[in-house]
Amino acid sequence: MTPIQAKLRLFGAWCGPAYLILIFSGWGAVAGFVPPVAPSRTAEEVAQIFQGNTNGIRIGMVLVMWSAGVFIFFAATVGQFLSKIEGGAGVLTYGAVIGGCGNMVLSFYPAIWWLVAAYRPERAAELTYVFNDMAWLQFIGGVSMFAALPVAIAIAAFIDKSPDPVFPRWAGYFNIMVVMLIMPDQLLFFFHSGPWSWNGLFGLWIPVALFGAWFLVTFYLMRAAVLRAARNPSPALENLDAIAAGR
Repeated sequence: MTPIQAKLRLFGAWCGPAYLILIFSGWGAVAGFVPPVAPSRTAEEVAQIFQGNTNGIRIGMVLVMWSAGVFIFFAATVGQFLSKIEGGAGVLTYGAVIGGCGNMVLSFYPAIWWLVAAYRPERAAELTYVFNDMAWLQFIGGVSMFAALPVAIAIAAFIDKSPDPVFPRWAGYFNIMVVMLIMPDQLLFFFHSGPWSWNGLFGLWIPVALFGAWFLVTFYLMRAAVLRAARNPSPALENLDAIAAGR
């Protein structure tokens, strides 16, 4: 791994924590969507929230949109490490990259719907209600596309027989746990209140906690792998890099 390659991979890895900072600060601290407005609230109550914090929501959602751009480089770095494990870009690499595109969409477009609602806060309450529903249901409920990333890493962790894997076996089990505990949150489409709604324990808080933990664990493993390779260059790793680059 050349110094430039190491720096670029570190940049991509650090984009994971940067993504979390942007999306959670924009969504929670600036827009004020934590705790979320309950799906059981009336259209008039939801409209009042957008009328009372119009600029906060606008600024917060712009930050969330930027988080989607930052995430692209993190997903690309995951794909690059997976291509090394596969000996070239294969099913896991493409699956992770396409899943990353899905998560980028799930970060970007809900922010658009919230921005549309905040763009004309004086419009009919029912229209604001619809845009708010669209945003929350996509933002929290669209995890099936994101799941391609932890699934790809889990498989890679189990098939990688190298002596110093980027994703050790425990990371494979961790990624399986993330998928199994996040996917049930799609029950939020059936509930307006309770633990499975978009502001409930299983509909929001557990999935969000696991989502954040996944980014931090993946960042830690990729950063550690880059630093190890920089300290102890390995001919085997260099060959894998060459294969992954198609040389």
